[in-house]
Amino acid sequence: MKSVIVANSIRNTSIFVFGVMAAITGLLAWQNHTDLEESNVTLGEGRVTNGETVEALPLIPVAPETFAQNAPVIVHVAYSPESIALSGVVNAQPLAEALILASEQLVAGGYVSDEFDLISGAELAIVQLEISGEVLDEEDRYRVVSKFRSLGVNVIDQLIIRGSDRTIFEVIRDTPELGQVFDFFEAAGIEGDISSGSQTFTIFAPTDDAVEALDIAALQEFAELVQLNEILQFHVIGEVWNAADLVDGSLLITLQGETLSVVRTEEGVLSIGGGIVLSSDIEATNGVIHVIDQVLIPGTIQTEIELNQIVVFDPVLFAVGSPFLADSSIPILEEIATILINNSEGNLEVQGHTDTDGSEEINLSLSQSRADTVRDFLISEGVGPERVTAVGFGETRLKVDPEETGEDRAKNRRIEFRVN
Repeated sequence: MKSVIVANSIRNTSIFVFGVMAAITGLLAWQNHTDLEESNVTLGEGRVTNGETVEALPLIPVAPETFAQNAPVIVHVAYSPESIALSGVVNAQPLAEALILASEQLVAGGYVSDEFDLISGAELAIVQLEISGEVLDEEDRYRVVSKFRSLGVNVIDQLIIRGSDRTIFEVIRDTPELGQVFDFFEAAGIEGDISSGSQTFTIFAPTDDAVEALDIAALQEFAELVQLNEILQFHVIGEVWNAADLVDGSLLITLQGETLSVVRTEEGVLSIGGGIVLSSDIEATNGVIHVIDQVLIPGTIQTEIELNQIVVFDPVLFAVGSPFLADSSIPILEEIATILINNSEGNLEVQGHTDTDGSEEINLSLSQSRADTVRDFLISEGVGPERVTAVGFGETRLKVDPEETGEDRAKNRRIEFRVN
C-alpha cells in the first residue's frame, strides 16, 4: 500500500512540475504571441526577433533550501543587448522553449542561438541558470535577470555594465568570476600603479577557477625567486587590443617584458599565450578586459621550472672535491642546453652550492668552479655565451639546515638555475 502511495505522489509531483512549465510557456506566449507565431524554436538554430519589447513576468522565487536539496541542472546564458547564446542542459522540452522565447523577447530584433542537451530522469531537479555578459545599465540588468527568474529557475548573475565609468580594476573587482585575480593585483600593488595614470591597457584576466588551479607552492619549489608581481604583469599589455584586432600570429609585449602569442583557429577560438578567451571586449575607462581560462606563466619562469625539475631528479654530479663533471651528468646538461636553445626568452644564471664540509672559503671557490664548468659546457653545446653567467654561493644557501645526515649534505651539494 505504501509503495502505491509513493508512486502516486511522484506521478502527481511530476504532473505538477510539467503543468507549471506549460503554464509559464503559455504566459510567455501570451506576452508576445506575434513572436511565437514567427519564431522557430527548434533546438540548435538561431533566430532574429521582430523588434517588439515585452514586460517581464512577476518573479517566481526558488527557496534556497529547496535549491540546496536538489542536484541542479545547469543552463548557461551569454547575454549582450544585441544577442543571447543559450547552452548547457535542460530537463524538459517546455523549459527549452520557454528559455528561447524569453531570450527572443529580451533582445527584440537581435539574434538568439541555442545548443541544449535534453536529459531525462531529472524532471524534479532545480534548474540553475548562469548568466554572463554585458548589460547597458542597472535597469537593463534588472530586466534581464527578472525575465529569467520568472521562469522559476535559480539565477546566478555574473553580468557587468558595458561602457561604465569604472576603471579596469573596478570592473574586475565587480565581476564575480574575477574576484581572486583582483585580490592578487591589489596585493601586488599593480592595481594602484595602473589606475593612477592616463595610459590605457589590455588585461587578460584569469577566472577564479583558473587561479585556484594554479599551484603557487609547486612553482616556487622549482623557481625559488618567482614573484607574483612578475606573473601578473605578464597578463597586462600597455595599450588597448580589442578582440577584432587580435590577429592570428600576433605578438603582444607585456608589462613584464616578454611576449604573448595570439592564436585564432579556423573555428574562431581565440587563444592568448595558451589561454582560451572566454569573453572579450569588456570595456572600462582606461582599457579593455578579456577573460581567459588559465593563469599565464612567463616563458622565463617556465624554463626555470623545467630546468630545475630536471636537476632535482637527476642532479649534476662532479668528481669528489673537484670541478670535473661526472660522465653520468653529460646527457643531463645536453638536455638542458637543448631546452635553452629552443627557448630564447631570458638569460641563465648557473648557481653552484656546496654542503658545510670543509672551510667556507674552499666551499665558495669550489661552488664557483663547478658553476663555471656547467656554463662552459652549455656554451660548447651551442648556447650563446651572452646568455649564461655563473655564480658560486658555497654553503650560504643550504636547502637542508642544519645538516645531520649524509643525505642532507647530498641535497646541499647541487647546481640550480635562475632564468631572468
